[in-house]
Amino acid sequence: MLAVLGGCSTFSQANASHQKIVQARQLTQRGVQAMHRDDWENAEKLLAEAKKNAPYDLQARMHYAETLWKTGKQAEAIAELESAQTLGSDDPDLHARIGRMYLDSGDPTKAHISANRSIECDPKFAPAWQLQGDLALVRRDLESAKLCYIRAATNSEATNRDVQLRLASTYRQLGQPSQALACISIVRQAEFGHRLPADVGVEQALAYRDLGRHLDAADCLAELAETNEMTADLLYTWAECEVAAGRLARAEYAANSALQVNPQHASALQLVGQLPVFRQQAQQSMRR
Repeated sequence: MLAVLGGCSTFSQANASHQKIVQARQLTQRGVQAMHRDDWENAEKLLAEAKKNAPYDLQARMHYAETLWKTGKQAEAIAELESAQTLGSDDPDLHARIGRMYLDSGDPTKAHISANRSIECDPKFAPAWQLQGDLALVRRDLESAKLCYIRAATNSEATNRDVQLRLASTYRQLGQPSQALACISIVRQAEFGHRLPADVGVEQALAYRDLGRHLDAADCLAELAETNEMTADLLYTWAECEVAAGRLARAEYAANSALQVNPQHASALQLVGQLPVFRQQAQQSMRR
């Protein structure tokens, strides 16, 4: 009789444990859905409950750490992932996530260790290579950053816009604007039909400028200025491109726009002062 009762007790405990796991998965799913809606506070509550029901569920804990990070609890988020490492020491996603948090919190040394661990777990894990690329940029090692971003792009299942834009910027800084435009083209094809995003448009304009395609660069920056707040430096770059394209009236407008953002912008002030000379030179050229 005691053996039967003992067996029933064991079955009851196993059933209760199974129900908690199922409930935890449901809570995790709801938490992830809340994350996709940018409802971070609700996501944090749901995932905290999921973690409570299934403390050994690595996915629940990684998502929970992300909500802590998004709600300003950076130290708690890092501690959560450090604790979770005992559950998934061979999970590349876990190491890449904590590495990203280390980097964003100003600890590139720990971030580098985590990125290496992630790559050891899966040599083709794209987020780890992206993290290595970002770390290389911190060191100003553009060539290494380029190679890491290429690895990340190659191993991504779909177009990774962040990687492609970082790669475009790196190519441009290396003096390879044609390759930068190729990366931007990949992003634009993936986002076909959407309005030109500001980050994509800026990289495209700067690549055009570096190729000497000043008219294309000016048109791109003019399009961005219609729908986005732009820095004084970018507005000045627009003015420079307009001058190079021979459109002095538009150059004056762009330079004055830069001065509206920053009345002390030295380069914009200088350009405005030079415009009468540019106009005189243009008129003399037309008379010849």
